[in-house]
Amino acid sequence: MTRWKSWAILLTLALVLVPGVTDLAWGYAGFSRSYNLPCEFCHIQWPKLSDQGEFFRDRGFMLSTTGRGNGLDLMFARPEGQSYFPIGFHMSMAYGGAAVEGIGIPSDKLEVGNADTSKIPPLSLGGNGSSGGGTWGNGAVAPAPWTLLSGGLLSPSISFWVEPGLRGPVTENPALDIFALWVRFDTLFGTTLFNLYAGVTGQDTPFSNRRALIGTDETPYIMYDYMPGTAEVVTNSALPFAGFGAASLPAYYDADRFQMKNDHTAIRYFGYLFENGCGSEASLSFDPCETRLSVSFMPNAGLYGNPDGFTTAAGAAAAGIPPSNNGFSFFAHLTQSFGGWGATNGERIGLFSLVGQSALSAAGTAEASPDALYTREGVDLSINPLPDGELNIFGAWEIVNDPAQALVADPAIFGSDHPALSGLSYTTWFLEGDWQPSFHGFFESEGAGSDMIILTYNQLRMLAQPAFAGIAQSLPGNFDDVISFGIADRYWLYGSSRTSISLFAEWQWMENDGVGSVVTQGGTRLEGFGTATGTFSNSGFYNVTSSVFLAGVDFSY
Repeated sequence: MTRWKSWAILLTLALVLVPGVTDLAWGYAGFSRSYNLPCEFCHIQWPKLSDQGEFFRDRGFMLSTTGRGNGLDLMFARPEGQSYFPIGFHMSMAYGGAAVEGIGIPSDKLEVGNADTSKIPPLSLGGNGSSGGGTWGNGAVAPAPWTLLSGGLLSPSISFWVEPGLRGPVTENPALDIFALWVRFDTLFGTTLFNLYAGVTGQDTPFSNRRALIGTDETPYIMYDYMPGTAEVVTNSALPFAGFGAASLPAYYDADRFQMKNDHTAIRYFGYLFENGCGSEASLSFDPCETRLSVSFMPNAGLYGNPDGFTTAAGAAAAGIPPSNNGFSFFAHLTQSFGGWGATNGERIGLFSLVGQSALSAAGTAEASPDALYTREGVDLSINPLPDGELNIFGAWEIVNDPAQALVADPAIFGSDHPALSGLSYTTWFLEGDWQPSFHGFFESEGAGSDMIILTYNQLRMLAQPAFAGIAQSLPGNFDDVISFGIADRYWLYGSSRTSISLFAEWQWMENDGVGSVVTQGGTRLEGFGTATGTFSNSGFYNVTSSVFLAGVDFSY
């Protein structure tokens, strides 16, 4: 690469500064070393998978097309040329800043990296009690500073994956965690239509946030981490930079606390069937390629744990978070692709649904009933107007309905005697376009030296707000509505059968409606939102906007 070309690439990254943290989105160079193949064999842009990489994953980490491993796949068989135990290392780090409008904090706020919360005075509304104030924060941040990864085949019919590391996004004190830990029993009953996962595993969400190329707080998709009652600008935006991401209390807790961005404890059925239409490189195909079905059975206790960021049940209880119960949830996803898998060639359409029992058990008359069922249904679509990974457009739409029996007013604000009188409903959708141009040879078309530009759009609209007994007034109709735009640039700096290095830059803008008071802290109460007598203050329901940018490096070995 010439020097002028290197400077041009760095200038491009500097100009296209992008949003949030690169999610738990990484690839795994261990497979490249095990098979002695370059990373671009499975990745169109690190860490996004190509059709070939998605097929490899569906087969349970096998190049074999039968769904049963052979000598090349089996890492313990040690055939000639393969004596490598697949283990890898991933690191991601970025530096950036965030501007938040609609709330303000004192000038002596807690700096990023300092976890001493005693130094944080109560936050103010707009700096002077108005909605026009703003604040700024900057510093180093990482979605997950590092993880260790290992996966492959233990036998011709058993796959596995294990991934410990530091949980992020890290702006303060990191914590050791298990991101994934599962075994998969392949081709049970002699057919690819029956495979079984057990452990902490992904649920085959519409599009994997672990391989997303853009996103704050581990995912670029609001659909994946939204929790009704909690300000999304806290969950997925700029606030960790400003030092008060943990200072917000939700207005209420919702029994549907499933977050697609996380792997969950589950027993998961997965089946797939290949047809003859998988080799098309046309922009549109109607030849059936792969049919896939995934159904996860998830216990609430293991599924939800403490999604609000507390590492212990005692910590969650001290914050007033109702404990989870012994109910269950089911998540299903059915897809059909044409002409390819749908990531770089062909099209793919899918249907997904979550049905579950209430995940909360609160004390008092506001106890959420474990018999209450909540539902989430949606569709997803992926197309490739420019085949071979040059342009991939995909998105998903979802509608959510949660009954009153699945809701709990935040006991830390209102106490325990405010049962919900009505349920909630909302719809959310996202759209992403991944464009990988070569610019007449300036960039490579794939692999090391390639560059991808990513655009994202997210929106969430509340259709019905809950009401609670004994609480005067009610939440406005647009409370916690969200709209977000993002742009990113990702350059694959280096790739081999041993190592991959990518540079990324991101920018994201978000507006979160009606949550101004919710993201402030005044002692044990929320300024302008909740009081000891249980009232809502209409004057506090103003909008908050955030703008996040950062640039960083993603390294995997």
